[in-house]
Amino acid sequence: MMYVNDPMVLELISLLKSHGVRHAVISPGSRHYPIVRSLEADPDFQLYSVVDERSAGFFAIGVIRAVGKPVAVLTTSGTAAVNLASAVADAYYQRLPLVAVTADRPAPLLDQMEDQMLDQTPLFAGMLRARALLRPIRDDMDHWYDNRVINEALLALRVNGAGPIHINVPVARHTGLSYSVNELPVARVISHHTPSNWGTDWSEVGDRLRDKRVLVLWGQSEPTDNRTLEAIDHFTRRTDSLIVADHLGNLHHRSVLPNAFAALRSGKARSGALSPDIVITVGGTLFLIEEMKALINNREIEHWRVDPDGKIVDPFWQLTDVFQINPGDFFANAVTTDTSPRDSPYRSLAANVASIPPELPSQFGELRTIGECLRRLPKNSALHIANSAPMRMAHLYPIDPTITILGNRGVNGIDGSMSATVGYATASKKLTFLVIGDLSFFYDMNSLGIKHLPAGLRILLINNGGGALMHDAPVPPQLADQASRHISAGHHHAGRGWVESVGIRYLNAVNTSEVESGLNALTASSDEGPMLLEVFSNKVTDITQLKGFHAANAVAGMSTYIKVRKLAGRTLRRLGLRG
Repeated sequence: MMYVNDPMVLELISLLKSHGVRHAVISPGSRHYPIVRSLEADPDFQLYSVVDERSAGFFAIGVIRAVGKPVAVLTTSGTAAVNLASAVADAYYQRLPLVAVTADRPAPLLDQMEDQMLDQTPLFAGMLRARALLRPIRDDMDHWYDNRVINEALLALRVNGAGPIHINVPVARHTGLSYSVNELPVARVISHHTPSNWGTDWSEVGDRLRDKRVLVLWGQSEPTDNRTLEAIDHFTRRTDSLIVADHLGNLHHRSVLPNAFAALRSGKARSGALSPDIVITVGGTLFLIEEMKALINNREIEHWRVDPDGKIVDPFWQLTDVFQINPGDFFANAVTTDTSPRDSPYRSLAANVASIPPELPSQFGELRTIGECLRRLPKNSALHIANSAPMRMAHLYPIDPTITILGNRGVNGIDGSMSATVGYATASKKLTFLVIGDLSFFYDMNSLGIKHLPAGLRILLINNGGGALMHDAPVPPQLADQASRHISAGHHHAGRGWVESVGIRYLNAVNTSEVESGLNALTASSDEGPMLLEVFSNKVTDITQLKGFHAANAVAGMSTYIKVRKLAGRTLRRLGLRG
């Protein structure tokens, strides 16, 4: 016998086996026939036949008690699946790893008088540790999705406790199928690690890191404490590693790639020079996520996620390991203390490739204004960067490491940046700056009406008459003149009236000299009360300058990269290391 020619079923069976589910209780029916016949073709599974689905579920619980391992129970669609509810509920409160696998019909057929069909997606609500609603595999995204949710569900059987899961399998047809697959595919298995998994033995982690290019991608975080910085230092001195962090990561360490946003967007980074073997993600939202995807560019890597929440988060579609642990503890223990410090050819190469210093553009506009503002920020102040163009432009310039950097990057919307800044400035009593665009400002302008605005609030408002990034894309070039109607919400509003009416000192600027004098006032450490500088620019010019900055950086960067690559290649060959 052979397996069915259905990649969805093959993925399911391969992962069941990889996660140690080798016992399956089967109730009769026909919708789940492709799964059952494929299980019958595999000698690694022990199968049991129980007619009544209610009994089948409890029979499976008995098997779990006997073998001490997860056990699957399979049913056809409709009321057959509902009949597992009692056993699933009991397994939930007994904390037993029961795998309820229910066949289903395709979702578009729901409520269309199809036989044996009801909405199975909410079955067992409140009684599960995880649910995987599979979809037929028609493309790479479907394949990635099914692999991820099956892994996630099967891990939930025993990670951070134990209990039942539900895997719902839509089967378009169960007759006339081909069964000609000789071997199961090798499906990607995501491993989950907690301190109790590996105890105090970290040798396997260290072995996997040895002689690998390791890129640590550091997401949005609070300012890093000294203990974590010491752990990072320990790790980076003993591995061939590089840290990529955005401003919101608040991480300041010698191993952080300088000018990361500009460097990763340039052609040199995508040529393969900085390709890692292992990517370790830490922290929250990753501003540089799209740049990292371009850097990896379908190259095979291992992705390790280090986070106390232990969740399956797979932005590169190559997640292999989740370490449910504090990042400081991970970096302190991932390489042993008796490992000698070593040089990092990877970090040295990356630092040279990214060594082009950012320069302020000579033209007046948003890009220059933001750069001038960031250069003037007082030490130990706070900076909130609003989303869209301000966030991108701010990442083109360095910011003093004593400054705490904030941003609403949970979902990356334009709303709420000013409210969050007011709240932070009020509670922290720190001198707090906000760089914000006009759409975000007007969307959230009621926040300036909050009582008792803090004296340390400073706002740089870039008013270029609409959303610059939205004006540029996805609007086709031939329709650019129409973009302001709805897509970029073109306008001729100004903030002055509202700002002055709530008692905020108002300044404005329309050219470079006025910007400089306005910024000097805005960034002066004084107790004059809240202040706002509104800079009027042009959205088309602003976005053109941003695109031109990247293009110029890519050309200059490639020239530098070629020189550095030749020199580094000779050096690495001389040292006996790979170039």
